[in-house]
Amino acid sequence: MRFRLHYIILLLLVGNPLMAQDKIKMDSLYLLVNTSKEDTVKINALLEISQLYHHESYQKAMEAAKQANDIATRSRIKEFEAKTVRAIANVYLSMGDYKNASINYFNALLYYEDIKDTLGLLAMHNNLGVIYDRLHEYDKALDEYFKAQMLLNLQKPSAEITFRLPTLHNNIANIYQTKGDTSSALQYYTSALRLAKESNNHPLQGTALNNLGKLYMVDLDQPEKAIEYLLEGLKVREAYGDKAEIAKSLVILGNYYLRLDQPDKAEPFAKKSIALSEEIGAMETTMNAYLCLSEIEEAQGKTGASLDTYKTFKAQSDSLRDMQANREITRLQLQYDFDKAEKARAEERRQARLRYITIIITLSIGLLIAILITVIIRSRARQTALLQENLSQDVEIKNKELTTNVMYLIRKNELINSVAERLLKLQPNVLPENYKEIHNIILDLQREADNDSWAEFELRFNQVHTDFYNKLHELHPDLSPADEKLCAFLRLNMSSKEIAAITQQSVKSVEVARARLRKKLNLTNTTSNLVTYLSSLH
Repeated sequence: MRFRLHYIILLLLVGNPLMAQDKIKMDSLYLLVNTSKEDTVKINALLEISQLYHHESYQKAMEAAKQANDIATRSRIKEFEAKTVRAIANVYLSMGDYKNASINYFNALLYYEDIKDTLGLLAMHNNLGVIYDRLHEYDKALDEYFKAQMLLNLQKPSAEITFRLPTLHNNIANIYQTKGDTSSALQYYTSALRLAKESNNHPLQGTALNNLGKLYMVDLDQPEKAIEYLLEGLKVREAYGDKAEIAKSLVILGNYYLRLDQPDKAEPFAKKSIALSEEIGAMETTMNAYLCLSEIEEAQGKTGASLDTYKTFKAQSDSLRDMQANREITRLQLQYDFDKAEKARAEERRQARLRYITIIITLSIGLLIAILITVIIRSRARQTALLQENLSQDVEIKNKELTTNVMYLIRKNELINSVAERLLKLQPNVLPENYKEIHNIILDLQREADNDSWAEFELRFNQVHTDFYNKLHELHPDLSPADEKLCAFLRLNMSSKEIAAITQQSVKSVEVARARLRKKLNLTNTTSNLVTYLSSLH
């Protein structure tokens, strides 16, 4: 044990520069930042640089994180905006600036809510729990941790979740230890250490070992077991080179030996902690290390040196208090940011409801207009159909009138022809001086039957079928007047016998005329009906 302790002290006094492997990685990352044209590649490289510097210099870690945030903000990539804001908050938290840390965590929380990143929300609740813990709001801290635990339970098992679980158990254990529930604290710390080893989470292994050491030293009063955990934790932290965590371990070791009334063994731990914490910019650890060294020097009887060291501690304490304001202001800031976020979410929900209502109203109006248009179209369609029906009925009525008129003309012609025939029979029996006069009367009757009948029929036919002749002339310009007459009679669906009666021809002559008409209308050798074809001409 003594050999191990001396070896660790010697190693710490020599220092722990950035490992060669990390230096090579850092150079390659900076090369990516300077040469890549992809913003996402630059952002990821800068975030990794910030993480590497987190072990060496908080100032450089912050510069890299802010540079990444500038690129993400300019590119408007919400996922990377959340990552970079979260990285900035992590550096503030490590520095002990809880006010700026909480502001950035709340901003990151809004980003993660916006993009619905459950793992991001989980991390933010965990980090806000850390903030409340540092501000001594232990119940609120525990509430945040359990929110994170609930989100974690809803996720499917994965390497990332396995890596986060030990951190969450360690944080919950911190609260139970602070509240005096030693048994629960020991269970959670032990679980955190086991899970950290299973997932190869080396930073959390160091933290859990360190916390178990403090628990056995302060709460359980078992110094022998405490030093085992503290030295093992220091060894783990030294292995992965996190100066900030090493500085914290050194302060605890200094307080451990001071508690055992061994100030000479405690002194190198406190001094090395001061050197490392000042180098990296860990203000809270620096302050605690100066307080430890002041108490060590007082125990050694170095009253003047102890007073000077205490003054340095006080200056560090005042500086830290001024920077992060007092606890109440920070608490109010947290509450303000939370309320602001809630109002923003409430406003977004209100806007969403308004959008839904507007869409529903618009769709309803559109549906109503569509219904009205449909009703109007149907009404007009019914009116058009009714009008066409009325027109069809009018045409049918007029066709019947035409047919009736034609039949009248037929009977009239038949009467005239009958009178003419009777006069012809009487003509041989009349006096010679009256023969010529009777002959002229017969001719006049025959001429009147032909001309008057057709003129009256054509007039009435054109009144009913106004476009028939126009269409007929357009399609068949070579038709003779006799052909046109025959077409008109057929359009009225008159039989050959009826046509023969009105035209004073024989039925056979009409049939021949119909055959010639089919040929002129190009209906020969087809199945088309002559009457049907003529009826289609409107």
